[in-house]
Amino acid sequence: MNTWRRKVAIILVVGYFVALAAIVFWPTPVDRPVGGELLNFLRWLRSLSIPQWIASYTTIEFTANVIMFIPFGVIVAVRLRPYLWWLALPAGALLSAIIELSQNYFLPERFGDPRDVVANASGALLGALCVALFRVSRPAQPLVPPASELPT
Repeated sequence: MNTWRRKVAIILVVGYFVALAAIVFWPTPVDRPVGGELLNFLRWLRSLSIPQWIASYTTIEFTANVIMFIPFGVIVAVRLRPYLWWLALPAGALLSAIIELSQNYFLPERFGDPRDVVANASGALLGALCVALFRVSRPAQPLVPPASELPT
């Protein structure tokens, strides 16, 4: 990887982990400022006959947790050997369990939820699976360039 791509990758990874830390260790629930608007949006969805199991706070929270950990799975899978991509699942579950325990014990207005561990680990798995599928779908790169591409 060339230097500027490496720098951009490092900036994106650091930015992701800073944002993740800000979200998970914020002293109050991060959705509190938009709670009223969110409930109004859910009521509107239900008025359109969207089933409650889809248009519910629980579903939105679970989905947000899945999405939040997809980049984690991508980062872990990219850093590992291709055949170890699946380790993003236990890594995501472990990080999520640490986060949930920290929220439960150190942030009085937050609480740890085992469903968040499941959602976060699922997101990590999805991210790693995307990397694994991308690697499998790419055409194999020859170790030696074809003779037509060798310098003369």
